[in-house]
Amino acid sequence: MLAKSFYACLFSVFLLSAMGLSSQACAQLKPGFTPKIVMLGDSITAWGDWHLLFPPGRVINKGVAGYTTYNILSEIHTTIALRPNSVFLMIGINDLLRGATVEQTFKQYTSIVDELQKNKITVVMQATVECSRPQCGSTVEAVRSLNQKLQAFALARNIQWLDLNPGLTSDAQGLLPKYTWDGLHLSKAAYLYWAERLKGLI
Repeated sequence: MLAKSFYACLFSVFLLSAMGLSSQACAQLKPGFTPKIVMLGDSITAWGDWHLLFPPGRVINKGVAGYTTYNILSEIHTTIALRPNSVFLMIGINDLLRGATVEQTFKQYTSIVDELQKNKITVVMQATVECSRPQCGSTVEAVRSLNQKLQAFALARNIQWLDLNPGLTSDAQGLLPKYTWDGLHLSKAAYLYWAERLKGLI
């Protein structure tokens, strides 16, 4: 099964390279590769140096800049093909910034979770990180509303929930200046905080 997944993955990369499935991820599917984790999301995930923060071979970074819940759901087969033990999912900010409603984003996010669980992949749901209020205004409230719904869903499904916002944001400002360089994307300090929170889960 693993060898078949490896060749299927290589074929997917050849045909579907724009889908965020890296050749490095496929190389790690060779027979004998140890259990792994996929970090799945948008640029917030993509720009994390997970290979430096965790032991080699443990984490595959499958974040893609600009991705929305729709993108991830439409390509979920490429994540399933990796056969990870766990997927750490963070997505939603691009949906909201582009005008999707909280309900639409919630529905797509939870559909991603459903597809992963159908394939017996453990999901860790991560709250969407707030943006900075000076940069994105009322989107901060939309993110908070989304996270409330996601947390309730995770609780009802007995799914592990990780919320970075209490350590990175304030009620008044949203994402704090120390933890961002543009009001949306995370600074090194934020990634170190994120990595520290993940250590007990990986």
